[in-house]
Amino acid sequence: MSSKVCRNCGSADIDVDQARGDAVCMGCGSVLEDNIIVSEVEFVETGGGGSSAVGQFVSAEDGARQPSFGDAHLAGMGSESRAQTLSKARQHINTLGHQLQMSQRCLDTALNFYKMALARRLTSGRRSAHVIAACIYMVCRTEGTPHMLLDLSDLLQVNVYVLGKTFLVLARELCINAPAIDPCLYIPRFAQMLEFGEKNHEVSMTAMRLVQRMKRDWMHTGRRPSGLCGAALLVAARMHEFCRTVKEVVSVVKVCESTLRKRLTEFEDTPTSELTIEEFMRMDLDEECDPPCFTAGLRKKKAQQLEVELRKKMDDVQDEIHSFQDEIDAELESSRPKLRGVYACYVDEGCIKDSADYDEPGEEEELQAVAKHFGKDADELTLEALVKLEPRRTEEDEEQDGPRRKAPSLASILGPMPSAATLGLTESIRTCIGNEKENDGAVDSGELDLSGIDDGEIELYLLSDKEVQIKTALWMAENSDYLKEQREKEAKIAKEKELGIYKEKKPRGTSRRRAPIRASTADEAIEKMLEQKKISSKINYDVLKDLNIKPGASLARKAESPKAAPSASKLSARKRSTARAPLSLSTPLSTLGKRLQPFISGQPNKKLAVEQVRL
Repeated sequence: MSSKVCRNCGSADIDVDQARGDAVCMGCGSVLEDNIIVSEVEFVETGGGGSSAVGQFVSAEDGARQPSFGDAHLAGMGSESRAQTLSKARQHINTLGHQLQMSQRCLDTALNFYKMALARRLTSGRRSAHVIAACIYMVCRTEGTPHMLLDLSDLLQVNVYVLGKTFLVLARELCINAPAIDPCLYIPRFAQMLEFGEKNHEVSMTAMRLVQRMKRDWMHTGRRPSGLCGAALLVAARMHEFCRTVKEVVSVVKVCESTLRKRLTEFEDTPTSELTIEEFMRMDLDEECDPPCFTAGLRKKKAQQLEVELRKKMDDVQDEIHSFQDEIDAELESSRPKLRGVYACYVDEGCIKDSADYDEPGEEEELQAVAKHFGKDADELTLEALVKLEPRRTEEDEEQDGPRRKAPSLASILGPMPSAATLGLTESIRTCIGNEKENDGAVDSGELDLSGIDDGEIELYLLSDKEVQIKTALWMAENSDYLKEQREKEAKIAKEKELGIYKEKKPRGTSRRRAPIRASTADEAIEKMLEQKKISSKINYDVLKDLNIKPGASLARKAESPKAAPSASKLSARKRSTARAPLSLSTPLSTLGKRLQPFISGQPNKKLAVEQVRL
């Protein structure tokens, strides 16, 4: 029986036979070990009566010694790959350790971590430098040395997140629980870099006291220690009258400025921030604050509740406003004098609001009915016409109404109609009309109109000598690249002129913008457009002018117009010839156009030929 367990079935019933040198599971029959080597030490007697051990001792680091063949240069020929890998790793670990000023004991521990990773094949697929740096940082975490992963990243010039990922894999696979880093370890180091002089120890102790207070208030858990150290050192420096800015502290502790400000804001929410410097250095508060994430969650929840309450209050206020508005509208409607007659609906506010919902045919029918009642057309029916055509009430209606209140007229309700004089638009209309006439008669000369501008105002637009120099320097700085390109271009042109290969570019002609075409009718606009720009030289534009003219006016137009071109006479003759001969079955195909020939069959031509033969 053995204390081993079968890898296949998990049975502990294993038969170990020293004679055969194997181990067999009695449960499933699988051979667990074969050719077992006994690790016992044997001694034999020597010729002198002494005893010596059989075999040789093998170092765990160098592996088995390989016999040399008598030559010194062949001494390392048989060394294994594992030994070479460990030798290179030891050299690399010693190099990094001396740069970080680590002790030899820490370096030996890092090498042991590397051997464990190599035995579990954790180095395959990863760079050896990353694995070595992760092993060194693992020693820093377990031994509590004041070194950060960022220091190793700076030495190797590798991304810190890549090293962190490798460290987490090694710590998980090797089952090494790396303890959390105490921020107090970094305080003396960062304080030395900030150069506090003789008060370096005092500032460091104050910063450590602040860090301990932060740890009691749950500001340490889940936070980077460098951020807490930076906030503590900044507060401690201000307490000891050292003016250290946020940027100086950030450059030392290697954190973001927003992270440092966030730590300060969290410390401000604690009761410790309300103490004076003497009270803080003399006593410690027993109470502890809640974690910042917990308080932030409470604030967020409270803000959401307040938002819900505000929404409810806003809804209630809106309902009250709507109810008050309805009451006001009802009071105004009851106190408003009611009109009677056909045009009462046009003044009613409800009818005006609902008029957009009616269909267009219904509106037209109502307008026609009102126009028929007043004996006018629907186009002439306006609001002013309704006011003028308001019928006067007869004496019988007044007697029938009795003590009822007399309804006001439509003109009294609507008031006087607005005009250009009442709106104050008379002068502006005259000015616009005068400007249009001046613009129509004047020709664009390209000169600036400085009328109405004072000399003092013009002088304000002119720069002084100092402003000219400043603006010139600014322009030269902004357009330095352009000026450099122009100088290079001029030098290139001068060189080409010396070699005689420069080709001068023809100056481009200046195109003047055409004046807009002004015409009263569309025909006149087309004629002016054709006069300015002719579409084709093969078109007789005089004939096109007669297309939209009646026959009676065409004779007078022809008498006034000069003789048409020969092509135009041929075209008109061709039109007359085609108009005189109407198409029929007896019309020969040769007289028809090419477009009409395919639509006429050949049978009528045959009949025509037979008739000609008979004649």
